[in-house]
Amino acid sequence: MEILQLPTELLLSLPQYLHNIEDFTNLSSTCRTFRRVCSDASPNTILRLAAASSRVFFRPDPHFLIAATVRQVGEWALLSHDNTEQLRRHIQGGVYSLLHLCVDKAGLTMDDIRRLHASRFSLINPIADMIDRCAGPQFVSTPDFWDGGVSNPATISLEPNRALFQIIIYGELFAPTMQAFLEPDRALPRFDQELRLDFIKYCIPDSMCRSYTGLTVLEVGPYAGTKNELMPQKESDQVGLDYLLTCRTWREAWERVRLAIGPNFDDVSRQIMWESAVQIQGLAGLEMLRPGGLEGWRSRLAEMRKRIESLPVEKRPKESRYGSSGRYYCWESPNMAAEITVTLAPYWGET
Repeated sequence: MEILQLPTELLLSLPQYLHNIEDFTNLSSTCRTFRRVCSDASPNTILRLAAASSRVFFRPDPHFLIAATVRQVGEWALLSHDNTEQLRRHIQGGVYSLLHLCVDKAGLTMDDIRRLHASRFSLINPIADMIDRCAGPQFVSTPDFWDGGVSNPATISLEPNRALFQIIIYGELFAPTMQAFLEPDRALPRFDQELRLDFIKYCIPDSMCRSYTGLTVLEVGPYAGTKNELMPQKESDQVGLDYLLTCRTWREAWERVRLAIGPNFDDVSRQIMWESAVQIQGLAGLEMLRPGGLEGWRSRLAEMRKRIESLPVEKRPKESRYGSSGRYYCWESPNMAAEITVTLAPYWGET
């Protein structure tokens, strides 16, 4: 019996036994029968095959595929306390552990993959280049760097593509939590502040991230076996992102977006929430930084601003203090820059 003579249900199961996405595309291009077979493959099967090729076709690995699927995982985790705790354990295991959960709970279609790769040229690469000029190799290679070549020189180590995807993943995972704070009367499910801090600690690891009063760094995932000593890896991702998210170029780019919708709030709590809400929209939200890209977001941003403006004092996110001095703080609602500052408190001298 030839393979094409096998029963339909057996042919449809073939993609489950392939090794990677390259095998899948090769099988799909073999003949019309196999093209139909591959077109019926489940999104989870396609994601599993893509993950097997992550280091070749979906770089930065594993951040690219996490960014593409983590919103699905977040929606699943918000369904129950047990799901949320499972997500927390995988986050504490680091980015590869988080990818394993994505592969287990999410899926991608081939159309999704094509759109993602198209966005690399139209959206991801231009914003990564902007980050490179803000805080990457282009930044530190500026002529006369320490003598006026840039307005705020600093010794940092930041890989632009990885940093961009860390920002995207944070937005994809925690945008629904921000929405819950924007619409408090709906009592939408949301992730707590500690889970967001866990994401910063373990999925954006840094040798400067250590335990101190009010914040604990477990010796798991990227910190396994470190005994609170310097991590063996050279990356300083939190330090790099802390610089990026507070540097003038990055702040002014997002300020232009906000001012196109309305003026700044006089009230500090509203303004902080407004700044974070605009920046936490994941991959699609980066369109706002591209020429003409704001138009597709204008009505949504106007609605966000209206909701923040109407929030009574008692329903605005509360502030939490960290450290023996109480100098380091973040809010109940997502705020990536503030949360990175909290995890880096030992870097600034907190004990």
